[in-house]
Amino acid sequence: MLDDLVSLALRQFQQDCVKLCEHHYPTVHNRGMRDPHMGKALARRLMRVLEAHDRPAQFHLLDDSRPHSQTVYQLQLDGAAVYILAHRLLSGNLACRDALVRDVAWLLNHGITNPAEPGRVIIVSDHWIDRTNASKAIPSWWLGHQPIHADSYRAQGIKLTSATTSLAETIEPLGLTDGRYRIFHPLFRKKDGLPLHKYLLLTATFPLGVEE
Repeated sequence: MLDDLVSLALRQFQQDCVKLCEHHYPTVHNRGMRDPHMGKALARRLMRVLEAHDRPAQFHLLDDSRPHSQTVYQLQLDGAAVYILAHRLLSGNLACRDALVRDVAWLLNHGITNPAEPGRVIIVSDHWIDRTNASKAIPSWWLGHQPIHADSYRAQGIKLTSATTSLAETIEPLGLTDGRYRIFHPLFRKKDGLPLHKYLLLTATFPLGVEE
């Protein structure tokens, strides 16, 4: 049931992203959404979905004194917890990918209050594909394979490249497995109304703790 509600919240979150992009233009169109905007918006959307299905939750920003830390929200439900890590990918290079992995490691080692408690970890990020091969490999790195609609990228002049590693392979040693990796395209081109494949909204959801 929790997975269904998370999936519903992620689908609805696409509309929230459209509004965020409208209110923060041209910032989003230049660099992507700010981490606090992205994390808080997803946390609030998930809270509304949970409340609509009689599973109210409280959320707060995890205390973290690390320099340049990313935003992590905890949603506490009755008997479960959801952790949302927001980390935008300003670049597709290895340094940015490694930074995301380091934040995941911090969350697992220091941010989770009760590792045995059932729950979910949600990673949310966004990225604008640029002309570099590293950037064009982000979909492959995130999903572990090329998107099934790679022809839609090509139709918009984006020639995707394949990553030599994947996010799943990198974070599996940290203890996050059985993830569901998704890419959304919440923005649409004005000239034809088609999804703008240059902009990626990236999500990954993982089970946490032991389900009863």
